[in-house]
Amino acid sequence: MELAINPSKIISPLCYSVLRIEPYTNCSYGCEYCYARWYRGGRLRVRPKAIAMFAKVARRLDLRIPFRLATLSEPLQDFEERARASLKILNIAREYEVPVILCTKSDRVGRNPWRKIVEDLARDGLIVVQISVSSLKRRELEPRAPDPMRRIESVEDLEAPKVLRLQPLIPRYSFESAEELIEVVKDIFDQITVEQLRVERGELDKYRAFWDRWTDYSFEGNLVKVDAPEIVTEVAEACKKHGIGFGLCKEGYFDLETSNCCGLDMVDVELRPTLREVYRILRERGKVKLDELGEFLGDYLFGDRLQELPNPIRKALRYHEKVFLKVLRDGNALSRITPLMRVDESFITLIK
Repeated sequence: MELAINPSKIISPLCYSVLRIEPYTNCSYGCEYCYARWYRGGRLRVRPKAIAMFAKVARRLDLRIPFRLATLSEPLQDFEERARASLKILNIAREYEVPVILCTKSDRVGRNPWRKIVEDLARDGLIVVQISVSSLKRRELEPRAPDPMRRIESVEDLEAPKVLRLQPLIPRYSFESAEELIEVVKDIFDQITVEQLRVERGELDKYRAFWDRWTDYSFEGNLVKVDAPEIVTEVAEACKKHGIGFGLCKEGYFDLETSNCCGLDMVDVELRPTLREVYRILRERGKVKLDELGEFLGDYLFGDRLQELPNPIRKALRYHEKVFLKVLRDGNALSRITPLMRVDESFITLIK
């Protein structure tokens, strides 16, 4: 799907931002851990079809539904200086009032003309800026990306909602102390979002020097991810102490989160439901009959509400909804994704 991430048992029940715009075919940063390298290849070029499709859908959207810019390449890499594909996408978003999550490892976001369009969008509640780092001090795994502190300093006085995305979190690499990391960034960012490292089993030797506990990630294939809930908790507690939001990307520890994982509670948008909404319902009720769960999700892009949307978006969200509902009925899948709930006969139940 050109404007959507493919449904899966991980993405569909956990992600709000399944709609995306990919401006480029590849990424010049070439970070060693980047999972997108499994899906892309070839020469770095602009993707005019994606831009045209986004413009067509944007003209027809009546609801403020967020799109991610981008998922498989760096939207503000050096090629953007010449091609300006991401700038074109941001201008389309401004013209048609489409919310955007701009996720970048570049410091270009702090320079004009990108800065100006970002701040214009922010004034209308249409953008969240995510600065992605794997560490504030180390960069051997991402040597072609700008220095991490340059990225952070580039948004220090940017007038927009800002999320520091600790992506990936690599224990004993990303930081020595979560408290020290939060002290550095707490006055710049509104929120920290954490995503633990995911790699193929064949790559583990490269990372075992940092961490020795791993757990299965993918349902198909051979992906594993860091298993470090105590370090995730350390970051969450440091964020709470300093009064900034905390979110998790595809982790399942909903009890630790204080903010929307993408930072979308800082903008006015319509959201699809995820397991987080199910968790909140279960916090109030303890358990809910699976067949009645839809009655509690009427405020979200779910069920009949999808009929309001342009066809490509409706179809994409419908596919994700089907997988989401399948996971809710699959006890084994649900327990792999989150330790906080279980399927018990025809009910879904809170564990803790």
